[in-house]
Amino acid sequence: MNVRRRLMPVLSLLFLAAIAAGCPGAALAAEQPSLVLTASPTEITSGASTTLTVSGAPAGALVTLSRRLAGDTDFKLVGSTRADAAGTAAWTRTPPRSGVFRVESAGDDVHEAASAEVSVGVRPRIVLTAVAPKPLVQGRYVRYTVQVRPRHPGAPVWLARRTADGWEPFKRFRLNGDSRRTVRVAAAKPGQLVVRAEMAADADHLAWHSRLWRVKVFSKRNPYGVPSRYPHLILVDLSQYKLYYHERGNVVRVFKCVLGRPGLPTPRGRFRIYAKDPRMSGPYGPHRMRYLGLFAIHGTNEPWLLDRFPRNYSHGCTRLSNADIVWLYKRVPVGTPVWNVP
Repeated sequence: MNVRRRLMPVLSLLFLAAIAAGCPGAALAAEQPSLVLTASPTEITSGASTTLTVSGAPAGALVTLSRRLAGDTDFKLVGSTRADAAGTAAWTRTPPRSGVFRVESAGDDVHEAASAEVSVGVRPRIVLTAVAPKPLVQGRYVRYTVQVRPRHPGAPVWLARRTADGWEPFKRFRLNGDSRRTVRVAAAKPGQLVVRAEMAADADHLAWHSRLWRVKVFSKRNPYGVPSRYPHLILVDLSQYKLYYHERGNVVRVFKCVLGRPGLPTPRGRFRIYAKDPRMSGPYGPHRMRYLGLFAIHGTNEPWLLDRFPRNYSHGCTRLSNADIVWLYKRVPVGTPVWNVP
């Protein structure tokens, strides 16, 4: 009796196994693949590519890649391949606008059909260029040009400057028919100016911005950023044919000047007044201040040349009107820095 009770569970298992072997409907259900589709990166700038990788597919299974871009109603087949032994496959694609990618694996006797999706955002390519006078002085104009690709004719764009509280829009406009626009904006307060062009998201693209453009804006009283530690400083702008006299970093007076002729240019660089000659005459005018060998700042006996432009007539010296050299000579001690800038 006890032996019969012990054999009953074993016989029951054998009976069930026989039924399963003889009945196809009792076979195990097909396995569900755990497909995963990833994109790297998930956000790209127009014209860039992303890598789409599927994992979890059956080894050797055919996997297809489809995409549905913004504005499309259906998915479109864009690739197919077979998964490797590890169940992975990859594609590199360059979508023209934001959209969704889908990967699908057909089922078989062992595995069920499966799919997975991933979204890829596309940013517009925004290019900002700027042209500004050098140095850029407060109140002078900067010419900004913005170009967007893909084309967005009529799209709203704005320029923003970086502040302590974040990005602050300061000029709004719409792109022309060729998806670009040039605007002029006066430089605001002195300091470091950091600007970018920005564009809001639309149906096809993510919100995005251009690279940063940086420039230093100088005060009207100190357009060249002369440090305040100098009690006196002479700065000659060789391109403007002007001499700027500074005290403690502020421009006190600006003078027109004549500079070196072709072949005898006024030297560039930083120097110091090493000698003052109080009694001069002829081409030197009433006074002379030497800063490099015989290179000097002095008066003139040809004042009419100061009304021409360009004023490159001297042998390398900086000529002022006689009234201006008299005024400057009284205020500039030996040792005063002289900066000749391009």
